Amino acid sequence: YEFYGASDGNMTFVNLFNFDETLGFGLTPFAIVKYDTEADAPVLDEQGHMIPCAVGEVGLALGKITEAYSFDGYTDKQASEKKILRDVFEAGDAWFNSGDLLRNIGMKHTQFVDRIGDTYRWRGENVATSEVEGVINQFAGIEECTAYGVEIPGTDGRAGMVSIVSGQSPESFDIEGLLDLMRQELPAYAVPLFLRFQGQLELTGTFKHMKGDLKKQAFDLQQVSDPIFVLLPKADGYAPLTEDVLAAIERKEYRF
Repeated sequence: YEFYGASDGNMTFVNLFNFDETLGFGLTPFAIVKYDTEADAPVLDEQGHMIPCAVGEVGLALGKITEAYSFDGYTDKQASEKKILRDVFEAGDAWFNSGDLLRNIGMKHTQFVDRIGDTYRWRGENVATSEVEGVINQFAGIEECTAYGVEIPGTDGRAGMVSIVSGQSPESFDIEGLLDLMRQELPAYAVPLFLRFQGQLELTGTFKHMKGDLKKQAFDLQQVSDPIFVLLPKADGYAPLTEDVLAAIERKEYRF
């Protein structure tokens, strides 16, 4: 049986009926609101209020702060206030910001999708980095990986990029096999266009991958000395990213 919660949060889900691939039933007052992953902010209506997600939609999970379901916060009052969203649906209400994107599957049941900032939009679709990482981590020779979205000149949204740590050199790594696996297990829009091979990945104090610098560096060969491979439009497989190929991408010669 599974459950969902956080030591600093005020909402809980429990999989009482043992349904597969669900957090279960919400035992505390909660809401899932529309979230713009590109703008990294909730979507607001004309009155400036947040919009609840319909069944099947993915959005930001909030826990309603009430006398019974309070949010005690942290020793740092500023940090506590950052976790509270106010006037969400009406003036004066307060909600705990979980920072998680959940899918509303109806009957007060939800599915976990990703953390905020770990989802990007490409070809009109939302891509969950956890889904991409879960598939890649199955492949032989992968020690760890982290996925993120990067901007390509002349395109909308962010394309997928994955930094990989492997015990093998890029020359001996089975990139074709990895691509076959990803094409089998992921929707076409979620297959990463760029692979970066690194010796190690930086971690936060809570052992999460630090993606900020990776997103900024993207596939800029002036900033990155690691081997990078690119899946160009209509190509059968990944090819090394060279200065000439990068220049062509920057000139918008490829239609991704």
